[in-house]
Amino acid sequence: MTATEQRNLAAARDDVIIHGSTWAAIWHMSWPLMLNMATIALASFSDIYVAGRLGPDAQAAIGIGGQVWFFLIILVIALSSGTTALVSRFWGAGERDSTIRAARESIVYAFIFGAASAAAGLIACRFLLHILGASPHVEALGWQYLRYDLLAQFPYTVLWVTNAIFRARGDARAPMAIMAMVTAIVIALEITLCLWPFHVGISGIGIAWLAAGIIGVGLSLATLRQSEIGECLSLPSIFKQGASAEGFRRVMRIGIPACVNDLAWVGGNFMLFVIFARTPDPTSCQASWAVGLKCEEMIACMPMYAFAMAVATIVGQNLGAGQPDRAELAGWQVAGTGVLLNTVFGLALFFGAAPIAHLMSNNPAVIGYATQYFQVVSFCEPFVAAWLILFGAMQGAGYTRWPMIVTLVCLTGVRLSLAWLLTINFAMGPTGTWLSLSTTSIMIGLLAIWRFKTGVWKHQKV
Repeated sequence: MTATEQRNLAAARDDVIIHGSTWAAIWHMSWPLMLNMATIALASFSDIYVAGRLGPDAQAAIGIGGQVWFFLIILVIALSSGTTALVSRFWGAGERDSTIRAARESIVYAFIFGAASAAAGLIACRFLLHILGASPHVEALGWQYLRYDLLAQFPYTVLWVTNAIFRARGDARAPMAIMAMVTAIVIALEITLCLWPFHVGISGIGIAWLAAGIIGVGLSLATLRQSEIGECLSLPSIFKQGASAEGFRRVMRIGIPACVNDLAWVGGNFMLFVIFARTPDPTSCQASWAVGLKCEEMIACMPMYAFAMAVATIVGQNLGAGQPDRAELAGWQVAGTGVLLNTVFGLALFFGAAPIAHLMSNNPAVIGYATQYFQVVSFCEPFVAAWLILFGAMQGAGYTRWPMIVTLVCLTGVRLSLAWLLTINFAMGPTGTWLSLSTTSIMIGLLAIWRFKTGVWKHQKV
């Protein structure tokens, strides 16, 4: 098949993304990803709800353990970011062979990274729990949870990358269906293992995620094998061609800055737990942070992550098709939609702060701190939308270094300094930390709007 024929085939198949109304392209990608994120949010809600029934120590353990888990999956974020940028650019340009090669190499890297991160996590997690300021009981509960949850690093690494391949090709429905099944399994197992009838404690949450991940990755690989680029899973091709050093460099050149973004986020969260450990009631602070962060992610962040993933594909494919102005228009349209939605979500967090906090915990101190969290961060949610979506658009273009610099400066330098000053020096308690979170989110949102407007990202080479 000639390059022209390949382009025509891609244009016919993905017409909605690179031709016609940009709103149609946004709808095509966004609604499945919104449902996808809604199911993931339900699983996160289940985690913290079930832990809440087990007590504040269990909630604190889930909060700290979740940061350990995200810290160890950082390279996977780099891999999936690079995969999205490369596969979407090649697919939009109609380069089928390059698309298959990029997908195959990413899957090989996923198996390697998944095994390495699971092994590293099991070795390092007890140490990480200790340095994060967990009490001895919280540390013990965290290990009970993580010894199973960290094994799940392997299947979820592969699942994360295969879902990135689906999305980059413009197929958002396959990841939606797979993650819906994974979420259903997680919730069902958490309830039966932790609450009734088995009562195995917090370890049941980790077991639930491990079992669901194994089933999910099997279904994802089977679905990818049946797709137009199923050749990327051909074992003879994998053993014969493997993964090139140049391919790895291309993925990491795009992905490492995106990885550093998330490393700054997770590292900053690590330090917040250290700050909380120096307050008069550290366990309640840590538990309220876990409750607040999980609920904010579920209500206000998960939809924006869906928009960010959708716009990354749209931008990547349109840049590959030689349509930078269409890519920029889609970015602004998605960002505007996200800002409006997050304004509504922010109002819901502000006025529903106390009921949400009561739903998630029965500890008075945790309820009080979590209520303050929701009320303070509600003001920054429109800016969080602009931040996540426009950074996602630039990531789809492969433009990740500038967002990395901004994230490092704001999330590690400004946010942590301000949190320490207000929480410890000014003795404001966790409210000082909530103020630092909101202030720096507003700052990053404004910087994202300015940088996207300059259009420099449109000239990024992959």
